[in-house]
Amino acid sequence: MSHGNPMITLTRGRFGTPASRVMEEVRDAGPVARDAIAGATGLSVPTINRTVTALVRSGLLRERPDAAPVGVNGRPGVPVEVDPTRFATLGFHLGRGVASVAVGDLRGRVICHRTIAQPVDQDPDLHELGRLAAQLLGTQPGRAPLVAGLVAPWADLGLDRDATRDRLHEVVGLDVVAADHVAAMAATEFLHRRHGTGGVTLYIYARNTVGLAIAVDRGSHTEVSRTGSLTHFPTGSDEPCTCGRTGCLAATYSDLGVARRAVATGVVGPGADIDEVVAAAREGSDAAHDLLLDRARILGRVAAIVRDMSAPHRVVLVGQAFTAYEPALKVAVEGFEAQTALGSVDVSFTRFGAGIQATTACTVAIGPVYDDPLGLVPSAPAHPPRTSPESSATKGKIA
Repeated sequence: MSHGNPMITLTRGRFGTPASRVMEEVRDAGPVARDAIAGATGLSVPTINRTVTALVRSGLLRERPDAAPVGVNGRPGVPVEVDPTRFATLGFHLGRGVASVAVGDLRGRVICHRTIAQPVDQDPDLHELGRLAAQLLGTQPGRAPLVAGLVAPWADLGLDRDATRDRLHEVVGLDVVAADHVAAMAATEFLHRRHGTGGVTLYIYARNTVGLAIAVDRGSHTEVSRTGSLTHFPTGSDEPCTCGRTGCLAATYSDLGVARRAVATGVVGPGADIDEVVAAAREGSDAAHDLLLDRARILGRVAAIVRDMSAPHRVVLVGQAFTAYEPALKVAVEGFEAQTALGSVDVSFTRFGAGIQATTACTVAIGPVYDDPLGLVPSAPAHPPRTSPESSATKGKIA
């Protein structure tokens, strides 16, 4: 069974084409003027001018005359940004018991998304997910979808990545980029907090899948090239796992595991899920509160063990197992600090909360756009390049 190479290229740096390098710089710094793009990328001003002109004509970038400094004259001084309105990506995330479908823009940001339940013991219904994607895209008139992203914890779900990708391609009729869930999550976190993240960043994800990924900023380019599963990390509990052993991390402390224990101990009623456990804790249930804090403490300790093994410059904790219950955030950090043997390190949490799955799938989908922008959208549109809505409102007010 193929689970694929976990490596994801986050930034291409000097290894990218001029169009790729311009797109990456504009995504990170936009709106940004052409001379600033030249300074940041090291490309010549004529190369930048030709490339930006082609990207604007293709609809990938748009001009922002309203963002130009007062007193700037001529087109080279007009800032440009990634056009968030003309094109779209589709994002599909498959998880244990849940699936997310999203429409995103070319910055990797989610425009709209839906989450639906998926039977844990059945293969995902890709035709149903395709219909849902079509419905979401129908709420965004004028957007042309370019590519789809497909993300899942392939090994945990027992799915063949390549075969699932090919089936989804047949359903949606777009090129599909498939990636491992944890690596894609790390790529998403990194890209959306790009500045100030040089060196090595360790990401720990926990929900129903538990895993780690390491992003390395090498200066010339950035990549996620090391990933690992923590699903069967031993915790010492007596909770049975599907692998035949007891005490595995996901079996005990995943959303499914915690909900199962809460039902078994009478904390919540039969059939309740993790959302009902969290709701009970917020409504004053000490038993539910203790379950969630116990999980946070253990997850913090596991993150510290992984940190001690990899010695990163910073640690980012991601996934609803960390973020769904606010009082657990502090406890996770306390568990981390009590366990680590290497002293203090910057520990932070995802900024995406419950939207991380949809954002991850949309971020993966923009990969081909930045690999070869003009190859993906080779021809200029029939209509003139658009500027932002803000520019029309301020046109004539800037010298």
